[in-house]
Amino acid sequence: MHSKTTQKRALRLTPYLLTAGLGLSVAANAASPTEEAGVEQTAAQEAPADDAMSEVPAPTIDTNGDGTPDAWDRSGDGAPDAWDTDADGKPDLLDDDGDGKPD
Repeated sequence: MHSKTTQKRALRLTPYLLTAGLGLSVAANAASPTEEAGVEQTAAQEAPADDAMSEVPAPTIDTNGDGTPDAWDRSGDGAPDAWDTDADGKPDLLDDDGDGKPD
């Protein structure tokens, strides 16, 4: 008899458990919208905060022979393709067409 009571109780709780699970699922999806779900993200959600923005790595190539690295090899081919002309640590001139010269 004990097992019949447990089975009846489980059958009575099933709709409540399903409802709670569905509610949690919807709440979790609403908290983190995705494009796959058809929810557009706002610009604030797409771009991280300024504090969280990744730092530009230090230049690693000395193109003018002054002993200070002033260029980056973004493509990994050993040739510089981004240059820091004002020594602020950020690329100023870029070579996006691959000819080895700033565009």
